[in-house]
Amino acid sequence: MTRGRLLTLLMTLLCVTAVATTACATLPSSSSPQVIDTFSPGSPDLSVPTPVPNQEPDLLVRDFIKASAIVDQRHAAARQFLTPEAAETWDDSAETIIVLRADLSAEGGRTADRAEYTLRGEKVGSLDPGGIFRDDVGQVEVTIGLTRTEGQWRIDELPPGVVIEKSEFFSTYAQRELFFLAGSADSLVPDPRWTAADRTDLGYALVNLLATGPRQALEGSVLSRVPASVSVRPSENDHDEDRPGTTIDFTGLPVLSSQATTQFAAQVVWTLARSDVPGPYRLERDGAPLDERYSEGWTTEDVRDFNPYPTVEPMRYALTAADGLVRLEDGGARPADSPWADVRGGRRAAMSYDGRTVAVVSGDAQAGARRLMVGTLDSEPVEAVSGRTVAGPTFHPVDGRVWVLVDGTRLLRIGIGGGDPSVEAMDARPILALGDTISDLRIDPSGARIAVVADGQVFIGALAEETGQPVAGTFRQIGRTLGQTATSVAWRDRSTVVVGRNTTEAPVVTISVDGAITEPLSQRNISGPVTAVAAAGREVYAVDQRSLLRLDTGAETSDRYWREINGLAAIRAEPVVSG
Repeated sequence: MTRGRLLTLLMTLLCVTAVATTACATLPSSSSPQVIDTFSPGSPDLSVPTPVPNQEPDLLVRDFIKASAIVDQRHAAARQFLTPEAAETWDDSAETIIVLRADLSAEGGRTADRAEYTLRGEKVGSLDPGGIFRDDVGQVEVTIGLTRTEGQWRIDELPPGVVIEKSEFFSTYAQRELFFLAGSADSLVPDPRWTAADRTDLGYALVNLLATGPRQALEGSVLSRVPASVSVRPSENDHDEDRPGTTIDFTGLPVLSSQATTQFAAQVVWTLARSDVPGPYRLERDGAPLDERYSEGWTTEDVRDFNPYPTVEPMRYALTAADGLVRLEDGGARPADSPWADVRGGRRAAMSYDGRTVAVVSGDAQAGARRLMVGTLDSEPVEAVSGRTVAGPTFHPVDGRVWVLVDGTRLLRIGIGGGDPSVEAMDARPILALGDTISDLRIDPSGARIAVVADGQVFIGALAEETGQPVAGTFRQIGRTLGQTATSVAWRDRSTVVVGRNTTEAPVVTISVDGAITEPLSQRNISGPVTAVAAAGREVYAVDQRSLLRLDTGAETSDRYWREINGLAAIRAEPVVSG
């Protein structure tokens, strides 16, 4: 699978505590990163629990919980542990709760034909309809009753929904990505979903999920060319061994324009390809090719302009306090051949996605106001705004405007070019509601989401497709078990953020956009706290106590080290990357 989607190295940092209201982070304590709770992908040979003759009731309940992680045929494996009446009436679709560990205790005594157990567990998440994971905390308590049926114990009383232990969830489920169109309709936005790891009808299941639309938080931020009226059916010719690939036959699909057909194909092809459904993809409408030009099938190359994970070049510029903007070359760091080399005291910086425009926060808040300097790379920097504090900057990938939060109250977006910068006030209330102190914000590479650090916690929210404004009610916290340790955030790609932390253990972590996967990056040669992070392609950058460091996450070695940047050793510098 691609980039850990099947969780070959998955972990979530979880707070194991007897008091639900106490927050902590279970983190590695050695000098090198240690994986916490490693899970392997579901195997086709995964054993399916079945009732054992003369099995004790508590052991039967435990096997029932294990079997509940297998979703095939409406949890048919789990229903074997129920009485016929309970198997008929159990509503397994009500809710799926994931707990750290399921603890059982006998309640109400036990007779020869009756037993009752209480299941208690620490909640770590839930799975909504459509495979949407929600990071969550709290305590779960459910009562399960058993009776003897023909001499064997069976469950006859249980609440609606499913409770799964975390280890079983990660063993039997896999994270996939649905793709929807950004507001510009020329790029894709991932919407992570969790499905059975080894399901054989994966392609059809994913396309049917596409037809249900995006998760609620993205409804006003993305578009879809896959209408709710569409359904898919297996093709009669899809089992032809001489015809590789996958055929998806759509019914209920209206006639689309040429542009809409390409956008439709981009959504479907990238959704299937990222989940390793074999291509080429023969997309049909009622048995006929959707587009005769691709009668033999679409490939990702045919919709490469929509690639949600394009190749990104490593960082080319850095910002130093003494020498302003410097260019990173093979021989080391050199002063940028532009007026930006004269900008002193830079604190944070970002570059537009076309590489032409720069935004720098300069100045010392203790000595005076901080200033946001903007302009093209080869022009004189211009002061756009100033304030006691400036969070950001971050560039929008579509319109090229830069966003900042000034003095913790004013959310501004600034247009650059054609004279003086244009400054527009935005509705800051959805962001200000997240906490008292907003220390960082970053727009994702699609322009559909924004990541915010508020009171040391990380939140992901949506931007409205029409206005670009932050959308109230869409923000949710991810990485809850990190406590209030976050200092900075950056988008590693469209589905993952990098988080810098004010801790010495696991000072840099990555979190999936749905909050399901939290993973510490290497701790070798980095000393927290980390004050800034950035990412460009396979490289991640961090500013620790000493200097600006970079980590090659794609290095072919098990011992990945944070390394100083040639020419910037022991020099205080900030990363400057797109976004």
